[in-house]
Amino acid sequence: MSECKLCGKKGLFVSVNSFGLCGNCAPRVAIDVQQRGRIIIDCMRLISESKNLETRVSRCDLLVQHAAALKQYEDKGISTLENNILPSKLINCYSNIKDTLILETLNDEFEQLVAKSEITASISTIINNVSKILLKVNEMKKQLNNKDKLNEVEDKVKKFVHDKRVNSYLEAARKAEFKGQKAKAIDQYKEALYFIKNDNIDDSLQANELAEIEKKIDDLSK
Repeated sequence: MSECKLCGKKGLFVSVNSFGLCGNCAPRVAIDVQQRGRIIIDCMRLISESKNLETRVSRCDLLVQHAAALKQYEDKGISTLENNILPSKLINCYSNIKDTLILETLNDEFEQLVAKSEITASISTIINNVSKILLKVNEMKKQLNNKDKLNEVEDKVKKFVHDKRVNSYLEAARKAEFKGQKAKAIDQYKEALYFIKNDNIDDSLQANELAEIEKKIDDLSK
């Protein structure tokens, strides 16, 4: 006795096709699969060829959306896509690809920032560029499936700007010290000390740095 895999209709007078679908369900499923399959293939192409992150990410979302719609057939044992590609596999694959695209792009932008900072004298310019990356990180947090990986990028960027700010104070202090400008040197060392003591990093992890700066201030104050 035949039974339709989708609607569950069964009986002696019910006939099903090779996909296990009755006469009512077969054409509806065929049209749905054809339309969604065409969209999925188009998404695959754009994800592969586009250079725009937003386009690639949005196409990953669209692909997963249509693959999820096809998964209802997969769950009932109905074949959908060619070459026996399972919608569930596409969902898992392109969710991971989306995360990879976001993380690779943000890491590339961070590496470019590091390279530019080598020739950028202004700490304000560096901080401005870092702010742009952190803004994008926060925007992408809504998009990412594995947010822990994005937190790693965010921590790396924040540490970079933190170190740059401390080094800018210390460099200014050393220059002033070299020129014999003790008051200015002390002021810059105090700026570095204040910044480190009021950042979000545990002071115990910066104990050596704090001790060195405090010694500098003490020596110059004598």
